[in-house]
Formats: sequence, C-alpha cells, structure tokens
Amino acid sequence: MTDIPDRLEEYLAEYERSWPLSGTVLVAQHGEVLFRKAYGHANIEHRLSNSIDTKFRIWSITKSFTAMAVMMLYEQKLLHFEDRLNRFLPEWNHLQDITLAHLLSHTSGLTNYTYLPEYNKRLNKLRLSQQDVLNLFVNNPLAFTPGTSFAYNNSGYFLLGVVIEKITGSTFENYITDHILIPLGMKNTGIDNNQKVIHNMSSAYNSSWEDFIPCEYIDMSSIFSAGSMYSTVDDLFIWDQALYSEKLVSKPTMDMALQTTCCNYGFGWFLDNHHNRRRIYHGGAYRGFRSEMHRYPDDQATVIMSTNYDFVPIRKLTESLTALLFGGHVPMQRRPNEVPLEKRVYETYMGTYEGFGCTATVDRKGEQLYFLWNEEAVIPFYPTSETTFHHTWYDWDCTFTRNDKGEISFLGMKKGKPGE
Repeated sequence: MTDIPDRLEEYLAEYERSWPLSGTVLVAQHGEVLFRKAYGHANIEHRLSNSIDTKFRIWSITKSFTAMAVMMLYEQKLLHFEDRLNRFLPEWNHLQDITLAHLLSHTSGLTNYTYLPEYNKRLNKLRLSQQDVLNLFVNNPLAFTPGTSFAYNNSGYFLLGVVIEKITGSTFENYITDHILIPLGMKNTGIDNNQKVIHNMSSAYNSSWEDFIPCEYIDMSSIFSAGSMYSTVDDLFIWDQALYSEKLVSKPTMDMALQTTCCNYGFGWFLDNHHNRRRIYHGGAYRGFRSEMHRYPDDQATVIMSTNYDFVPIRKLTESLTALLFGGHVPMQRRPNEVPLEKRVYETYMGTYEGFGCTATVDRKGEQLYFLWNEEAVIPFYPTSETTFHHTWYDWDCTFTRNDKGEISFLGMKKGKPGE
C-alpha cells in the first residue's frame, strides 16, 4: 500500500494542471487515512485557500444522518419502520398508505418539492416555515402507489425531519447534534440555517464564460432534514468509522437499513456494486457545493470528496480515486478535440429549454457557441460530435437528444416552440 498515496497525489496533481479543481479529499482503508489534501480556494475574493479543515455543505449526505436518527428512535421503540405517516401526523389522513419505510427508501410517491418550478425559481431563496414547505406537496396526488416504485425524493426526508421533531419534542438540529454529532466527536459538522456564522466555511462558486461567479443565495430553511448539513472530510471519516461500530444502533438494525430494495437504495444510502465490490454511497449537490462519500465495507475502504466549485465533477473523481486505491489504472481525462459541425445542425438546437423552474437558452456569439443558464451564467462550449458538446474551460460535457417525435431535449429539459 506504500505507493497508493503517491498514485493518488500524482493523479490529482495532473488533474489540477489540466482542469479547475477545488475542495478536499480523503482516502482511507482499514481505519487508516492514506491520503488527505486540500485544493483550490475557499474564498476567491480574499484569495483564501481551502484547508483540510474547510467546511462544505454536504447537501443530501444529510439523509444518512436523518435515517440514522429514525433508526435510533426505532431502537428506543418510539416508532416502527412500517408505521403509517398518519400515526404521527393525523392531520394528513389522506397519506395513510405511506409508511416511514417508504419515506426512507424514496418509494412514497410524493411530489418532490425541490423539482417544482416555483421552488427552483423563487421559493428556495425565501425563508419558509415548515408548513410553507409542506403546503408545496402534501396535498398533491401521489405519482404512484406507495411501495411500488422508486423516485428520489426530498419531500420524504423533509417529512422524516418533521416526524423526528414530533416524537422527540426537540428540533431536528438539536437532536442530530446531541445524539449523533457530540457523541461521535464530530465537532466540525452541523446544520446550516443561515442564522449563524460558520467558521471555516467555504464560499460557493459557479462560472460564466471562463470566469468565476458567486452561486446564488439559497435559504436553508426549506432544505431541513433533506440536506441542510455541513461537514469536513475528517468528520465524514469519523461518520464512516462509526457506521462499522454499534455506537449509535445495533448491527442487526444497521444491516436491515442497508438491505437493498429493487431500486438499490436502503435507508439513507445508495447500494450497488462498483469495481466488483459492494458499495454504500451517497452524494449531495446543489448551488455550488458538491460532496461524495463512497464506502466499500468488505474492504473497509472509503473515499470522500467535497468541493465548492459547482463544475468540479467529483462523482467521477471519487470513482477514479477508488479505482487507483484498488490497484487499477485510470487514464487522465484529456480535453477532447473539436469536430466540425454544420451550421444548420446547431441552428436546430438554438432556442430556449425550460424545466424545473430553470431555463437554458442556446445561442451563438460569432463563432462561439454557448448557452445562457437561468438568464445569468454563460456556458461556452464546442462540439465533440454532432450531439455532444464540451465546456471550453472545465471538465464537463452535455448532449442534445431527440425523441421519436423529433423533439429536442437538453439538460433534461424540452425545447420550447417558437413564440412560446
């Protein structure tokens, strides 16, 4: 294992020479940290570099803590996973077919409030009460019968936070802090509620053209138990190690929570096989911050990465570092060559695409092709095939697709018709 830290160091150093990179990385196996390092800037305006103690919003990795809190209450016999939601929230009797297990495993059929256009366009910037958020989805028709399908869903984990508060009489923040963070010694992890200064917190950035811009403000009140936590890679390693122990819940409960469903999700974790090994993992990404935590329990190996640059592809980087950890070879991602593209082909892509409260307007400025994201950030790109385009600066590409009717989609959004 003596050469593994060097291989990881060399790979990331070469990546940093080729592409923008910012954040922190930790790789460990058998309880030993093999590699940990910080890259880039925590704050560009003040030229402040990231350090290993820099904090990042971890977004949906929060779900693993929310699920653990529910598991702890289960062991205290304060709830059962098959309890119906209206046991704790009787005012929503119309949701009586939804159980806590459905919420934990994203099989409830609830509307995902963070996908609503009005949320992404405006409401995520406002201070909302719990009831304000609940009103966005609790009275909507279910997308499917609970337990019959999988759809990743922040609404379910928001509701779990409400249930935790109802049962304990404590705030979600206080319960997580007092029963998980403090007992484990996770001193650099907490809930971000926009109402306190968080020391060593990084700033979040996106880009426009080939320069940095600050990410838009997000009010964390509506994120809650679905994704409001921040942490460091060292603290997330403490979290990783605690999950091998019985400090919080017993092994049988933990094993039950990590049983795969038909859709490869347990309680707060994705479950699959990667690099021919069993993997337990989760990521989180929204408005500048991205985090990944990948655990390989049979090898007791963990790769954790966080960034404050929205465009750093840390999911891909985390998997590359994992391959290196297990002795594989990972070729460096090189800048792809530009291919000629007929003007008429690109003109069919030009126009405005809308979805989820977001817009992307595909256009050109002279010979430079680009799209305008949410009327704010300009993303310049060049063609690498007739349908695929690569960013001119960072490691990212995108694709235009057509369905059987010839309708064009881009970034998961459909192109509007002229005049719409």
